[in-house]
Amino acid sequence: MSAVLPPAGPLLGFPFSGQSKESSPSNAVPTVQSPILSPTFRYGQKRKLSHDDDSDDEMVGSPESSPAFGTRSLAPLPQQHQHHSAIQSVFLNSPHHAAHHHSASKRARTEIIGRPLPLSRQLESLGAQALKAIICSLADKHAYLVDEVSSMAPTPTVSSSLELLARYLDRISSAFPYKGDPAGDYAYIRVRPYITEFLDAVSDYTPHFLPPREQQVGNCLQFLDGVTSLVHRLPEWRADANNALKHAAYDELSRAWSLAVREALKRANGIVLEYGGWREKITKHNESAAGRLQSAVDAVDQGLGSAGRRFGRFF
Repeated sequence: MSAVLPPAGPLLGFPFSGQSKESSPSNAVPTVQSPILSPTFRYGQKRKLSHDDDSDDEMVGSPESSPAFGTRSLAPLPQQHQHHSAIQSVFLNSPHHAAHHHSASKRARTEIIGRPLPLSRQLESLGAQALKAIICSLADKHAYLVDEVSSMAPTPTVSSSLELLARYLDRISSAFPYKGDPAGDYAYIRVRPYITEFLDAVSDYTPHFLPPREQQVGNCLQFLDGVTSLVHRLPEWRADANNALKHAAYDELSRAWSLAVREALKRANGIVLEYGGWREKITKHNESAAGRLQSAVDAVDQGLGSAGRRFGRFF
């Protein structure tokens, strides 16, 4: 029995026939390529995704894309790419990678260098006395700063000045010893620096509220009334020599009162003194000062007496 031989022609499984189109009959059945017999077929292959490919029949494993035809090598398979992405995701989310990234960023934040504190922060940490000492020291070294700082600083009012002087007076009371004679020499030695500090402030603030520096007579009289009341609160000492500072303060206030009274008499013939009750207030201050403000009382009496005679011609 003889075997049946296949017809002569191109090898099965080759993608195209070796015969030309002219030699092929028109009704010839096209050769169907079996994927099993194709030497370039691989199980698990998928179609290559390409935006530039217009052919729907080109496969990843086609002969045109093989190295035998001089083209580039095969692109990574999608399954391999997905596997690589999964491994990379697991590494990035691993605790070791997160700890390494955190430590690196932490080192970047803490690696700083020292630098001076800004001037505004340095000044806000100072107390009032330290800031005052710095400004006064600069003004002593540079005289042109005195007028500039004075023009920039707000002008103290009567109430603010009296409050400041009252705080100086409170320091005197706090400096007294707990035991011993409060009017004795030992107590005087303890509080004398604070008395001097208070009286120096009085000597500086009083001219600020006197004419011609102060144009409002009411402010002048109001300040003198308040500061004289504070001086009355200074302690009296058993030894007369220890009271010399207080008596000197009364003499200075007496001259200030006299100047204020003379200035008030120039304004509407002293009506502010007569109807403001300043005659009685000055007289009371003189009594508390043991007659050391008598010159101010005399200035009021002489001024209002002559003004009263002038007013009598109209009433």
